[in-house]
Amino acid sequence: MQPLNLPDDEQLPRPANSARHLFFVALRLLAGIAILVYLAKSGIISLAALSKLILAWPITIAAIAVFFIDIFLMAVRTSLLFRPFGMRLTILKSVELTLVSLFFSTFLPGAGGGDLVKLYYATKENAGRRAEVATILMFDRSIGFFAMLILPLFFVPMFLPLLQSVPVLRTILIFVAALSAAMLAAFLLFAFSVRLRDFLARRSMPFPRWRNLAARVLEIVRSLARNPGTLLAALLLSVFANLSVIVITVFAVLILDPHSLSSRMCLVIPIGHVVNALPLTPGGLGVGETALNALFELTGLHGGAETLLFWRVWKAIVGLLGLFIYIRGMGSIALGSKQTEPRRMAT
Repeated sequence: MQPLNLPDDEQLPRPANSARHLFFVALRLLAGIAILVYLAKSGIISLAALSKLILAWPITIAAIAVFFIDIFLMAVRTSLLFRPFGMRLTILKSVELTLVSLFFSTFLPGAGGGDLVKLYYATKENAGRRAEVATILMFDRSIGFFAMLILPLFFVPMFLPLLQSVPVLRTILIFVAALSAAMLAAFLLFAFSVRLRDFLARRSMPFPRWRNLAARVLEIVRSLARNPGTLLAALLLSVFANLSVIVITVFAVLILDPHSLSSRMCLVIPIGHVVNALPLTPGGLGVGETALNALFELTGLHGGAETLLFWRVWKAIVGLLGLFIYIRGMGSIALGSKQTEPRRMAT
């Protein structure tokens, strides 16, 4: 039999490369097992809490299905935000990035673990454009948080008598509206203020390397502002993704106490998830339960802590798929050719 001759880029992997690949697969597997041991010892998921979810398995399946819709919408949003810059992130790769980020944000001790993992995988094969990629991903996270902030404001006209009778809730919503306005004002300022861009990019930083980095980041923000259609689509995707969060939380109420269902949940559930998203504890554990429980009590509802705990368990189940992707390896995430790089601001 004659030897098989393949082109250089199609040669079979050498044993050393295969051994190295197996080593890193085993290393990721050990890391995954270590995280799962941490999960079991920390009691994030208890068998007692899972028992009701198992008994109500049709609702659990429905909640997990809606969670995947949420993941898909967030992944489409991330992929969409790269397009104005000639960078192509496939929806499949974006889903994988989102799931791996979800796993680490759920189980990794410390705040921001999921975001750091997402940044690592998205930037490691995109040398020369890492500042742009990181800026887009941070903006992606910010627009999701902004959508969660403004979501309860859409329901305010339906509950004016409730807000008049509960001053604390009214104060919270005023603060949420002010924070939303501040985020929008900051974006508009960075996107359209020529003097501020010039100050940040040229005068405030004496080192050329940091001036260049600031200029690149600000140019990304400016480019996003020049694509209002993309921004509107990303915001709408974020709103629908956050509506799915309300649906999932309502599923938890259906298991705990279906007679306590109330339209007031549309107002308080998003606020509870905003608090849960704050980097105060790993994944907001404990803080989110306390906040939602207090919000439920303010509006005459009950079981807020247990409700968010059920949501957290469903999130953990979906996040375990991210562990599988992490152990398997993400593969290549090359966001297009260098000819499609966004134009950089002159320095």
